[in-house]
Amino acid sequence: MKFKPIEDIFDYSYLSVTPTIQIRYGIAKRPIAPAKAILLLLQGRAECIEKYKGIAKQLQAKGFQVISLDWRGQGLSSRELENRHKGHIQRFDDYVDDLEAVYSRAIAPQGIPVYILAHSMGGHIALRFMSRHPLKIKRAVLASPMIDIVLPSMMRPAVKLIAHGLSKTAFVNKYVLGSKDYAFENVKFKGNNLCHDPEKFWILHNEIFHNPDLALGGVTWGWLSQALESIAILKHEDVIHKITTPILMVSAQKDTVVCPKAQERLSHQLPHCRFLSIEGGFHELLFEQRQMTRQFWDAFTLFMANPES
Repeated sequence: MKFKPIEDIFDYSYLSVTPTIQIRYGIAKRPIAPAKAILLLLQGRAECIEKYKGIAKQLQAKGFQVISLDWRGQGLSSRELENRHKGHIQRFDDYVDDLEAVYSRAIAPQGIPVYILAHSMGGHIALRFMSRHPLKIKRAVLASPMIDIVLPSMMRPAVKLIAHGLSKTAFVNKYVLGSKDYAFENVKFKGNNLCHDPEKFWILHNEIFHNPDLALGGVTWGWLSQALESIAILKHEDVIHKITTPILMVSAQKDTVVCPKAQERLSHQLPHCRFLSIEGGFHELLFEQRQMTRQFWDAFTLFMANPES
């Protein structure tokens, strides 16, 4: 299904975080009065700012100034490997460092309250960021956050051991089994495990069709090893107890990408966290069918009822 992409509302800039890595970030244009708060919109793995243009418009209508970024290795930020389709990271802390750089450059100088809406891997990075900086974020809404990856319980110890071992070898930059380059012609809505809405499902893929440089394929053994290591870090009590930001954690009941049970467990451990499960929802709650997205946005609006507080 091909259609014209949603009109872009972002002004884009780049910042250098290392001599070889540039991070692209976007600030949504505001046609009305200046916002009293910033909403930092953090995407999941293999996504890009362009996918969230419609979401950004909804957030603007709620009075937020919206700022988003492409994580290193995806979107139009610098890629780690020569094959730009490979999802790879040297260490998950690099994601947090990149978020800190964007915060310091584009957000902190404005001197207004900052809120987060994050999806999947973006939610994981947001939690790591809030653990480092307990006072920088006023409130955060995490949709299907990557607290843990869904793996068969019998295979989990072996996968962790293999990923860790191969990440120390020449296989660190090789695709994990089952991963490959992105190919538009192979994309199918039927049987997908991300969302139930066909039009929303195609948003990202149509953006890629119009700009193939946005495409990202599967992950490497290096990415998987670092993801599992960061997941373990997020389970440490000293990390959890530093996350004092009020959080709304929204879980998709039928998520087969990240683990709903791990989300619920962490929600009970966090000092200030509310937990909501969307019945029947797949992983991408922000792009689900209307009855599900309505539940999400109703909960979001209630949680953010006073964005200046």
